[in-house]
Amino acid sequence: MKVHRFFIPKTINKNDEIYLDNSISHQILNVLRMKIDDKFELFNNTGKSFQAKIILEEKNKIKCKIFDELEIDYQDININIFQSIIKTSKMELIIEKLTEIGINSFTPIITERTQKKDIDSLSLNKLERLKKISIESSEQSGKIHIPLVNNVTNILKLEPINSDNINVVFYENSEGAININQIKKSNFDKKSISVFIGPVGGFSVDEINYLKKQNCLVVNLGNTIFKSDTAAIISVSLLKYLVVGNLN
Repeated sequence: MKVHRFFIPKTINKNDEIYLDNSISHQILNVLRMKIDDKFELFNNTGKSFQAKIILEEKNKIKCKIFDELEIDYQDININIFQSIIKTSKMELIIEKLTEIGINSFTPIITERTQKKDIDSLSLNKLERLKKISIESSEQSGKIHIPLVNNVTNILKLEPINSDNINVVFYENSEGAININQIKKSNFDKKSISVFIGPVGGFSVDEINYLKKQNCLVVNLGNTIFKSDTAAIISVSLLKYLVVGNLN
């Protein structure tokens, strides 16, 4: 039986009795048709997950009791994505799927070949939409950590890339790049990976040279030239499987 999960942005402790906000209460009462004593999970982006049950329905709001702490999730590695802005609907697909795979943060970036109409369409409201999708995807996929969705930035205005990271840029040209099957797990002995995904048309030569100067490992996925959204999902899946050994 599927256990329903909800994100709640507050401190939770065992034996607490708390009211849930209107949107979660609506979901529980009117969509899922749950009743008194029905159980569900809550998580609050601290690595902890809690089991709760409904103890009161009052004016269309749910009061629940936290009766067990289920687990503490230790992430094997942090994966931070720098995704060139593309069509908003595809950005939504990317954040949904990458959240399912398991990432730490997501930063939309402007590159030389990013289309102006796509930049203009990624408004503050659309960024909030991406954040909402990341929460929903975490709830549905069993993830306890919700990726941080950052504001838009230009690739050439990024803060200096942390030398403690492993930095990887996926590039369609094979010259000066290594094939992904040449990467060894031993290369990733640190706790954080930054991954750079190019736009429609790919990164420019100047941008690749800039990223190389930032100690990025330039990786080619093979003969197929993937669309930006496909490349993001495939490359992060392969990296996580390579480094961690699974997609959990």
